[in-house]
Amino acid sequence: MTNGTNAEIYDQGYRVYDGPRTGVRTAVFSVWKVSVQRALGLRRKFRFKIIPAITIFISFVPALVFLGISVVFPAELADQFVDFSGYFGLTGVATVLFTAFVTPELLISDRQSGMFGIYMASPLDRGNYLWAKLQAIVGVISTVTLLPVVFLLIGYLLVGVGPEGFSDIASTGLRIALSGLSVALFYSLIGMAVATLTNKAGVGSAVVIMLFLVSAFLANALVDVADAPDWVLAFSLFQLPGDIAARIFDEPINQLNGVSTAASVSVFVATLVLSLVIVWSGYKRVEVSK
Repeated sequence: MTNGTNAEIYDQGYRVYDGPRTGVRTAVFSVWKVSVQRALGLRRKFRFKIIPAITIFISFVPALVFLGISVVFPAELADQFVDFSGYFGLTGVATVLFTAFVTPELLISDRQSGMFGIYMASPLDRGNYLWAKLQAIVGVISTVTLLPVVFLLIGYLLVGVGPEGFSDIASTGLRIALSGLSVALFYSLIGMAVATLTNKAGVGSAVVIMLFLVSAFLANALVDVADAPDWVLAFSLFQLPGDIAARIFDEPINQLNGVSTAASVSVFVATLVLSLVIVWSGYKRVEVSK
């Protein structure tokens, strides 16, 4: 304004938000939704969709092969290839890669960008935030651990191979769900623990991959070369999830040789608890400026 006498000040004042207040539940759902979309590359550029698409496709390849066999060969021969618990071992590499990509992407990026502080200024607290993230990560990783096996079960039923009768089908379905979610939870918490200890996504991804591979190498080397007790194999983080799935299905052929159920379950549960402690203690120390 060139003429000072015509200057006017418009004071709009402070307006109180009078819209709906949906509370913590909606805030948790919002974090979950955004996290799932980010992990799968939804509403993001094409390059962010490549790794999720490839890993999910790889996890379905064995199911497609097995279903092809069941269609081509007679039912009596195809039944010999039915092995639901063994499937979790076949998708181990894809699951490790997906975990290494997803967990640093969903946790470290929030801390680096300042979104964690914004979330803490909402109705969320640290516990609710981590609960939403855990649900999102388990759900996303379940697309690699659970969905392919469910797809395989449905395919077998359609071609007349596999479990027969309602009770047998229901029992198999429950075992698949328990195995798939248990394996997804195992990978998710380990990935979250690693992502809590570093602020660089690339480092977090590399550590996740190395942790699974090195633990498998050391455990097998100690047993095969150093004559360590067989229960040491339970510390192979790469093989342990498949072993747990085999025990849920009660199929000894896919279990770690010489490892008791007590040892396997103990290491599995201890790894979950240790990962939870690392995540919670780490996020309690994260400084937030609101």
